[in-house]
Amino acid sequence: MPDKTKLIQFAPPYYPIVYVRGYAMTPGEREEVFHDGYYGFSATSVEKRQAPAVPGDPLNAPGNNRQVADIFEGQLIRFMKLDQYRYLDSVNEGLKAADHPERSIWVSRFYDQDFISGQTRTIEDHARELADLILTVIPAQLRASTGNPTDPLTGYKVILIAHSMGGLVSRCMLQNILPNERKRAAKDVVHRLVTMGTPHRGIDLGRVPDFLEQAIVQALNPFDANIFQEPRMRQYLNLEKSNAASKKNKKDYVYDVHSLGESNFPIKRCLSIIGSDYASYGSVRNVTGAYSDGLVRQDRAYVVAGPRPTYGDYEDANRAFTANVHRAHSGNRGIVNSYESFENIQRFLFGDVKVDICLGGLQVHTPAPDKNVEVFYDFEFKLSVRGTGAFLHHRAQNPCENAIRLNRNALNAGTQLKLHTAFLNSSLARAGDPSLHFLLAFRVVEFRVKDGFLFDRSYPERPIYGESVELRLTDAQTPGKLTVVEYRWLSDAGTVWTSVPVTDDDTNDTQALYQFNLRGTGSLDGYVQLRASPWPDASVQD
Repeated sequence: MPDKTKLIQFAPPYYPIVYVRGYAMTPGEREEVFHDGYYGFSATSVEKRQAPAVPGDPLNAPGNNRQVADIFEGQLIRFMKLDQYRYLDSVNEGLKAADHPERSIWVSRFYDQDFISGQTRTIEDHARELADLILTVIPAQLRASTGNPTDPLTGYKVILIAHSMGGLVSRCMLQNILPNERKRAAKDVVHRLVTMGTPHRGIDLGRVPDFLEQAIVQALNPFDANIFQEPRMRQYLNLEKSNAASKKNKKDYVYDVHSLGESNFPIKRCLSIIGSDYASYGSVRNVTGAYSDGLVRQDRAYVVAGPRPTYGDYEDANRAFTANVHRAHSGNRGIVNSYESFENIQRFLFGDVKVDICLGGLQVHTPAPDKNVEVFYDFEFKLSVRGTGAFLHHRAQNPCENAIRLNRNALNAGTQLKLHTAFLNSSLARAGDPSLHFLLAFRVVEFRVKDGFLFDRSYPERPIYGESVELRLTDAQTPGKLTVVEYRWLSDAGTVWTSVPVTDDDTNDTQALYQFNLRGTGSLDGYVQLRASPWPDASVQD
């Protein structure tokens, strides 16, 4: 029998998770979505994997090269299965059996009324329904689960996990509906915002001339043709504020379209997952181009905070955390139903360690270029956490089209290269080993291009560096306690762990700075820098 005096306890990092799905363009797609109880978020993926060799097992003997099916049951189901989280499905009778109803999973079913009524509603309507779910429906059902109608639900917030257009619906609610219609501060309602493959800067058909793009969009979506184009986006995202008109009478907008504008929602509560496997998506990939997940360009899939900079790009403090994964916008190799996205999301939401990873002091020692020869370098980088079996961050020119490119002059100026911010979770460490292990893989490729009278001439690429290093951190999640950092290069077979001393850094007492030299190859010098700190930190303003 429900305890009618029980108060539901809300405390970081565990809050109700609300999934917000992506775009359903046609009536047929909306009907399909209507008949899916979880709106696609229970979608699974199955891939071929190399079976581990088992000595003495004829089927899996070393050298058999046997492949097996590797099943990922979907992130929604995985959240419910893992002992660390114990989230519960809220559908139907789910909450009545919950010991912790605050750890519940919800789906914003904003397409239901579109299908039932046969009318296509606006993105603002969908955002209002999302706000109703968060502010009214979920609180009512949480109270009903305990039988205490007067529970004030102190500290109640939600976690938003959105795919594609769902990220724009979420932003419409945060930047427009909550402050303007519900008179609520977004940061008091939403604990974290995770978007996967969301076109935060719209969809750009990069291989199509501008005069044809509008006609194609209109043909694909006659009901709301401009939903992914800047003028319409500025309306529903509350980003129409402009400075004085320029000489050409064009508006000089204060905020870029991927900005959180004046919502005051902390940007470091946001994680933007960016896909790069355009080849596994549908035929539309032929007009969006290779630098995409098949639909959304990689440089359009993250959010920022504040006004557009007067000069240069946004500083790191004004950018959402990002993770580049080699997954397509949707489908069998989609960004939602992937190990990569889930492993990033669970560590961002529930992890206790943040590690900023940089390269510094970089100097190349390849031959100086001849006259009229330009030299540039692609820096490729992959990160994997022990036990995941996947790359949680993957930047490479082939197949991802997203290597970090620097010319020789910039490189030899001692550039410090920010590679990634990784999140780790000590509760996922192996039994008997409290250390947090992760792998960094580096590859640097040199290109030489000679200026020609009519055409430039390029020389074949030349890999000049390729190494992988394994790291382990101990006590990184403990505030005020010195983190132990150790590393070993995988090319040094059997090498023992080398301890890294902490580097004096008085800029922030909660962080510890460590650096060690790249393994020498004669072609590239520099160091790896790690800045470890407990997570979450003050930047999230919890």
